[in-house]
Amino acid sequence: MNGYSAHARVEQPEKAAGQETMATCVFVVEDNADLNRDLCEYLEMCGFDVVGCETGAAFHRALQSKTPAAVIFDIMLPDADGYELAKYARANLDCGIMMLTSLAGMDHHLTGYKSGADVYLTKDSPLSVIEAALRPLLRRVGKKDDDAVEYPEKDGVWTLDMLNWTLSNSGGGSSTLTATERTIVQLLVEANGAWLTRPEIVMALGKADTAENCRNLDTAIRRVRQKVLRETGDELPVRTAYGRGYAFTSPGIILGAGETA
Repeated sequence: MNGYSAHARVEQPEKAAGQETMATCVFVVEDNADLNRDLCEYLEMCGFDVVGCETGAAFHRALQSKTPAAVIFDIMLPDADGYELAKYARANLDCGIMMLTSLAGMDHHLTGYKSGADVYLTKDSPLSVIEAALRPLLRRVGKKDDDAVEYPEKDGVWTLDMLNWTLSNSGGGSSTLTATERTIVQLLVEANGAWLTRPEIVMALGKADTAENCRNLDTAIRRVRQKVLRETGDELPVRTAYGRGYAFTSPGIILGAGETA
């Protein structure tokens, strides 16, 4: 491994079922040496074959000797744009793509997905959450010839399927969403645990920031909470705080985001 990783102490991962059979290659393209080192070390302990790259040039050199099943890209690299690297990977590699960046704004999330990312996380995400998002992503990549969508086993991870309009929990329970509910959940999952204010969500839905629309948002979220609890048996992990808004407090995966208009 020629990489580095993280800003915090390395958490000791739990052994995942079937870990001993995983020799899956993952590239970490991150110029922050500490973050690169910690992430590479953590993923290696989780059973992955990890290649660390601190530049875009190092990423292209690594491709000469190994083929990744997934690549984790930073956006702001010293010699390359992570969005452009993601576009290259999507066009030339059969791999999953995760963006891991300090750019947390909604516009950056959208640009990441449009560039080909399957998952968009911010760098304050715990290492365990990064791994939790990576495993189902790798399983989906390995099922490209399978027409039926089957949700992989996950620990505490919620899956939003943008194509089938469903939200599923880790136990396989699924709830069918309306268009508005799907968009609200997508916005909250993409915020990666950050708080979104009511006006931010309302305007992202294409509506004016008015008191009535904010009240309608509260009603919509209350109804989707009730629906998800009724249909999946689990409480929707959306928290509310006065003066702050809403936050999705569990790991979330979005399927098919790049295929919706």
